[in-house]
Amino acid sequence: MEKWITSHWEDARNILKKPLVLAEFGKSSRGQGSRDIFMSSVYRNVYNLAKEGGTMAGSLVWQLMAHGMENYDDCYCIVLGKNPSTQQIISDQAHVMTALAHSFN
Repeated sequence: MEKWITSHWEDARNILKKPLVLAEFGKSSRGQGSRDIFMSSVYRNVYNLAKEGGTMAGSLVWQLMAHGMENYDDCYCIVLGKNPSTQQIISDQAHVMTALAHSFN
């Protein structure tokens, strides 16, 4: 995943000269591995690439759901109140990206 993100970031920065948003990434709640570890890794990469040159503009996780919408769960569903550790990871990322954006101004 890191190699894919880095190559697209370089294309956006050097060729397109446009901001890049990593959209609709996620990890299934089924199977092996931790969603929180995966999301932390993706967010760390997004932050580091944003810090290095500002081309990485942010990321959008797939998929946040409101309470009561669990019947639409495709195993990628995150209901924040029911996933407090994931909620904290998302909140922390929002804060560090906001602080980084303000540091560029």
